Amino acid sequence: MPLGRGIIASLMGGLALASGQSHAAPPEGPDAPSYDKMQVMADIMTIVEREYVEPVETRALIEGALNGALSKLDPHSAYVPPTDFSEQREAARREYGGLGIEVLMEDGLIKITYALEEGPAYAAGIRTGDFITAVEGVSIRDQDLDDAVEGIRGLAGDPVDVTVQSPNGVTRVVTVIRQQVRGRALRHRVEDGLAYVVIESFNNDRLTGDMVRALEILQGELGGEIPGLIIDLRGNRGGLLTQSVSISGLFLDGGEVLSVRGRDDRDTERYHAEDGETLAGVPIVVLVSPGSASAAEILAGSLQDRGRAIVVGRRTFGKGSVQSVTPLPGEKGALRLTTQKYYTPSGKSIQGRGIMPDLLVSALDDDGELRRRFREDSLPNALINLDETDYEEKYDDVLFPPENFPRDEDFQLATAVRILKSPRYAELLDAQSDLD
Repeated sequence: MPLGRGIIASLMGGLALASGQSHAAPPEGPDAPSYDKMQVMADIMTIVEREYVEPVETRALIEGALNGALSKLDPHSAYVPPTDFSEQREAARREYGGLGIEVLMEDGLIKITYALEEGPAYAAGIRTGDFITAVEGVSIRDQDLDDAVEGIRGLAGDPVDVTVQSPNGVTRVVTVIRQQVRGRALRHRVEDGLAYVVIESFNNDRLTGDMVRALEILQGELGGEIPGLIIDLRGNRGGLLTQSVSISGLFLDGGEVLSVRGRDDRDTERYHAEDGETLAGVPIVVLVSPGSASAAEILAGSLQDRGRAIVVGRRTFGKGSVQSVTPLPGEKGALRLTTQKYYTPSGKSIQGRGIMPDLLVSALDDDGELRRRFREDSLPNALINLDETDYEEKYDDVLFPPENFPRDEDFQLATAVRILKSPRYAELLDAQSDLD
């Protein structure tokens, strides 16, 4: 049997096994034409591998054909070849062996900008503000940052000697045992008398706990009371659904956070917040950007829909679909297929539209037009949102930085601070209610 037909027959057999059939005999009736097209595909592949001007890798052609068909559904459905699927599963489980620090290069040395408290570096006495001058006795001065950090990474459980210089100039050699560590889930600080939290990623199962702890720390730094909270989701690409629900639930007193709906109404799942609310009555502003997607949109949309926060920035990405990954029998890879969509508590689909801010604010200077951003609806064959309500940002509605605003400062953040410290917050909340 020619290779092209052999692979297609194998794939058809695998799909038959997945549906509980014992063989892949082409059915009679309305489904027959689709199997006829598979035969056409097999014939074409046979001709290509026999007559194309150069030798072809038929398996790559088959994979390309499968992905070409699936891409007609939407941009996120795809066939994952066996090798890629194996690597993806391994990557999802893997955590790097490191020291639990965040760094940058300063004056030719590695400066520690953050030391994770549960990380091995912190346990060894290394703190934020320290410098690493050498690794295993080899100076890192003037090395490229990637090269310098490469020597620090290694297998979990292995020791590494680092030469550490404190801000006061004292130098010491510290032995640190590498561990599997995750980067911090969020950053926080007091910003102009307000609590400010940046969520780095929702792909961290400690995120909710870290948020609770951050708020406790900020509450202490602010004298026991948080007058206002800014949650920064700009550029956040999303992550775990469970974390987006639990983070949203911190600021909601029960009620729906989102629903996930499939093709059949019976497939609808609803996620609710638990009773009891963190920071009840404290005003909240959520900062978003066109790079805010998926779980970040769930958080922004739930707090906006429930009248719990004002959303500021630019319209979000619009990744409102859920992909299920089904391993194919015989270790033939996997099928990643869009099976559900996200909906905010008011029943609005996030897909293709994203979350529209209550106040449109640009991070960039005004050049006479609104810069278009790449979003979900920019992707080929993106799922169409059937809601025909106008959802386009309008130039006249956007607040731009004034000409005299310092270029090294964050205008969107400054706007969030100003809103929380003025009657504008209440006005924007009232406007939300008027739209309901």
